[in-house]
Amino acid sequence: MLNNQYNSFNLKTTKKQEEQQENKQTGTSSEKTKTKSTTSWVQVFAIAMCGVLFLFALCSRILYEFRTDDHSNTEVVVGACTFKNNVLIKYDGSDPIVDIPICYEIDGEQYGITEIKERVFYGNSVVEEINMPHQITRVGIFAFRECRNLKKITLSNKIEELGDSCFWNCISLAEIHLPTSLKEIEPYAFWNTAITEIDIPASVTRIGLGAFNRCSKLEDVYIRSEKVVSTSFTSVYQAFSNCPNLQHIYVPAELVEEYKTHELWSRYADKFTAIGGVQNA
Repeated sequence: MLNNQYNSFNLKTTKKQEEQQENKQTGTSSEKTKTKSTTSWVQVFAIAMCGVLFLFALCSRILYEFRTDDHSNTEVVVGACTFKNNVLIKYDGSDPIVDIPICYEIDGEQYGITEIKERVFYGNSVVEEINMPHQITRVGIFAFRECRNLKKITLSNKIEELGDSCFWNCISLAEIHLPTSLKEIEPYAFWNTAITEIDIPASVTRIGLGAFNRCSKLEDVYIRSEKVVSTSFTSVYQAFSNCPNLQHIYVPAELVEEYKTHELWSRYADKFTAIGGVQNA
């Protein structure tokens, strides 16, 4: 009888040990599954972050395709163009169509063009068309002055400033598109050009003295700023002085009366018309 009790006890103990071992194995398996699941999510997160960083780098590369931090003071010649510190400083060509190079190279590094120096094309009577790369933000004073045969120019879509008298007396320039990055039109910028219409984007906050003086073919002007644009005038020159064919200056409807009574704009009171409708949208 004692042996039977002892055997029964051993069977119970063994069964209990087997159950504990089984539970232990099940728990270990569950922990492994959990660890594996956690590891898998970490990998997914890491891959996702790498993707985000790649897209960020790609977008940066598209927006700022070339380096803009050249401080080497090294002059680099590409074709007929001479560059220094990200600036076009000289043009010696004789072609009627000028495509300004998008970059130049120093020690294997490519540098973009951010500025056209003053007077670079001054008095060039050969050039008829100029195309700018899209990293240029500034055009210096007199940059294209007296380019009498210049008919077409494609501005950078990042341009912020057109320098004083930059298109002065470009008598063949009949059309130009001003990008929405432009902030200010300097004095006499389009003096005596052949433009018939000009659309000034909402980004422009100032139109300089005599900016469109003697534009004898100019008929329609669009000023899209949601605030009255500042300007300057003298008894001789104003933003649109000596424009005998000027018919309309279109502005936002809510600003028409303000322009008409403004100290510096009131001389064009009969020209101001609300932007809207089909013909003047």
